[in-house]
Amino acid sequence: MKSQVTVTVNIQQAKEALAQTAELYFAKDAEGNWRLDRRRARPVCLMGPAGIGKTEIVRQVAEEQGLAFLSYSVTHHTRQSAIGLPRLTERQVDGKTVCVTEYTLSEIVAEVWRVMEESGKERGILFLDEFNCASETLRPAMLQLLQSKSFGPHALPDGWMLVLAGNPSEYNASATALDPVMADRMRLLWLAPDYAAWRAYMVERGVHPMVLSYLDDHRGHFYVFEKDGEGTGLVTARGWEDLSILLRMMEEKNFPVDLTFISQFLQSSKVARGFYTYYEQYSALLHSGIIDRILRGEKPDEAEREVAEMPFGQRWALTCVLLLRLENLCADKKPEAGRAMETVLHFYQHCPECQPQLEFLLNGLTNSDPCAMHIAVNGCEIYRTLAEQLFFQNDTPSVRKLKKLLEKAG
Repeated sequence: MKSQVTVTVNIQQAKEALAQTAELYFAKDAEGNWRLDRRRARPVCLMGPAGIGKTEIVRQVAEEQGLAFLSYSVTHHTRQSAIGLPRLTERQVDGKTVCVTEYTLSEIVAEVWRVMEESGKERGILFLDEFNCASETLRPAMLQLLQSKSFGPHALPDGWMLVLAGNPSEYNASATALDPVMADRMRLLWLAPDYAAWRAYMVERGVHPMVLSYLDDHRGHFYVFEKDGEGTGLVTARGWEDLSILLRMMEEKNFPVDLTFISQFLQSSKVARGFYTYYEQYSALLHSGIIDRILRGEKPDEAEREVAEMPFGQRWALTCVLLLRLENLCADKKPEAGRAMETVLHFYQHCPECQPQLEFLLNGLTNSDPCAMHIAVNGCEIYRTLAEQLFFQNDTPSVRKLKKLLEKAG
């Protein structure tokens, strides 16, 4: 059966739905009894393309709600490991001693109890990834799990919530379509890639500014799944996040970043080459003299003319380099950090060619923990002035964060 997709959600909406579900499933009445019968606590199933963050949001919900977390990939299990191994034992039946088959404890259920013991938490989330890639012999056990929250004779503890995840068959050759019996026992959430939701999440995690700048201009490259005569191209949210982390580390070590490195994360020739071309401009600026001249405020008129002659993409790269340099100065608590920040902001304020990048620069300073801490402790009048001019006409999460930061700085 090919399930009908009534509505899709982005990763942030899916996380909010999971958090609400956990609160409902773990709610108790005044006598301490579960308000929702365990049989009615349908497992939540996250269906969507690979690499968009399904595992990560389940882990985050567990952590934020103080729940234990255990993750398994169903593809690593057989019927025997899921429900236990058979063994013969004797029982009395109608006055006679007979041999019957019992099962050793399920490996998965045993792990749940181990996590409970080690964490000291009675409530938790069991996350089963790639559930629709289960082997034929395991599928009956999976159906029983959905119906009764147990593997064979071994039930999950009452305080545990079941969350599943799968990829549609077009993304995974091993995946099978949902049959109606299984689908009717789950709460299905269909996820679609959403750059805006990922962007908000990654800004808080210190995404590399070049990744952010590139994707702001190339949103169609955020998630790519394409098949042609040369093979399959795949670019995912997970790939961009991993690339962002490793780019920072490569730069710290002064290791060269080439197309071979980038294509390890962005597995589409078009996207990898596009980002590499973009990054080359950034890399060239890292070793140019203009960065230091702008930071020190030397010959601003000459620097402004040089910036005006730059291609549009190179001005974005310049902004990213300056943002990283200010972040490093603030992180190292260099005495020149405050002066450098004011100098850069004054330069962007008075440089007509830099106006498209000014909002990006302010947002980058706001969402960089070292820069935000510096502003909160030491203040920055030009930052306040520009923020009020550019942002305060709107009411968005980033604007609310700006206002709180300015209140601290004031």
